[in-house]
Amino acid sequence: MSLRALDGLVLGCALVLANATAAETSAQTPPPIRLVAFTNEPREPEFGEVFELDLQLRMAPDLVAFLPDTLLPAPDAFNAGRGRWTTEPGPADSIDIRATYYVIGVLNGGVELPTLEVFMRPAAPGETPGPRRAVELTAAPEANVGITSTVLEIGGVMVQVPSEMAGQEAAIDPRPPADVLGGDWSPWLIGAVAVGAVAAVLLVGIFVAWRRSTPPSVPVVGVSSRAEALAELERLLALGWHLNGRVEEFYDATTRVLRQLSEREEPDWKLALTSSELVSRIEGRFGPGLVEKLRPVVWSAERVKFGTHRPTPAAAEQDWTVIRDWIRALPEA
Repeated sequence: MSLRALDGLVLGCALVLANATAAETSAQTPPPIRLVAFTNEPREPEFGEVFELDLQLRMAPDLVAFLPDTLLPAPDAFNAGRGRWTTEPGPADSIDIRATYYVIGVLNGGVELPTLEVFMRPAAPGETPGPRRAVELTAAPEANVGITSTVLEIGGVMVQVPSEMAGQEAAIDPRPPADVLGGDWSPWLIGAVAVGAVAAVLLVGIFVAWRRSTPPSVPVVGVSSRAEALAELERLLALGWHLNGRVEEFYDATTRVLRQLSEREEPDWKLALTSSELVSRIEGRFGPGLVEKLRPVVWSAERVKFGTHRPTPAAAEQDWTVIRDWIRALPEA
């Protein structure tokens, strides 16, 4: 073998070894922040039930991380309250974060959990590393140069059928098209169709009776949308539905006032928006501070209308007060 060929062989081996070492080092370098573990309580929440999602995060010791108050929604699970966290020392000088968020699932079975978006930057000289609230990003943007973000996928949770529907799982699971249109008719499907038809008739009757007992408010010329909304809220409170067992109708009518006002203030915000979409639009326009108290009230109303949550008259009136005060404090367009 010539000297030149031997030199080439040695150089090639050195490059291969260097590349392998770099790849191994890169694979062993942990990400700047990662999800170590998560638990939820209750372990298998019911459909429409708000549950606690506890996260254990681990971040590098030289970073400042900005944690949001809420999670990014998944298709069938949403944030249902403002999160909180604490810190403690982690292994090898890292920082461990114990974060708790509140989540609600709206589909029975295995449900994908919301995700967590974290913003990060290197800690400045003399600055204490660790987590901060995400609102601090906009409070001092000039101090947050070099910001990067990462989205942490959390996993999934098993959502159970509500306890009052125990034993009826087959009636709410979809059937394959071949079974629906073919000759293999399931008795569960027939029962579900019959129950659904009866329920639809009852709902129409209840709606007609409600419309007769509570005539819709008519816009008054010269009166602002906000003044009309406040007057309608006062009328609903005077009806006393939350005092005589009609708490579902009380929450439905109260949140409808909020939706109608939002649509009149912003024509693009149609009433067909989900509650989470409506709150997200409000937050996007006015900032997170304005929805801090409104968000849990909206989710409380969703739990009343679609779940088993039945607040006391005092709690229902307190939620009504939050919506009234929010409308009063709403900035002028």
